[in-house]
Amino acid sequence: MTYEWTLYLCLFLALWSAVIGGVFSAFSEFIMSGLLRTAPAGGIEAMQHINRTVIKTQFVAGILLIAPFSVLFALYSLTVFEGMALATLVLAPLIYLPTVFLMTVFGNVPMNNKLERLDHTSTEAEAYWMQYGRDWTRLNHVRSLGSILTAGLYIFAAITLIRSGQV
Repeated sequence: MTYEWTLYLCLFLALWSAVIGGVFSAFSEFIMSGLLRTAPAGGIEAMQHINRTVIKTQFVAGILLIAPFSVLFALYSLTVFEGMALATLVLAPLIYLPTVFLMTVFGNVPMNNKLERLDHTSTEAEAYWMQYGRDWTRLNHVRSLGSILTAGLYIFAAITLIRSGQV
């Protein structure tokens, strides 16, 4: 049986993870920084609109779907691959799940939900905004790093599968 399709899946997951990591990185590096430099009410209102918009995009679907795809691929890999390729294919979801998926679900999203409930012109929102910006961005840096590391692992797995003759 040929396992060539697994090479393409590795490359697809690498690209998908890299794109997500790039978006996270852009947000951390300059979008959030710009929003935090505006008047708090303006930054809060803009972030509330961004959060309402992003939830309806392929970006969120991508964040969520990499988790089951990578876990299922790792489980499948346990039955057909060996050595460094197998280790890398198992490691990828072990990196992605806590640093991206769980960080999103239990870190950034709850912070976004709290921000959404605030009137952007209130003193409560203004007080929360600076803490939100600092903490949200720190979590987002972790998500950026986790996504990019996952992408690198899938690229390494593809190379290892080829070099070891497993595809």
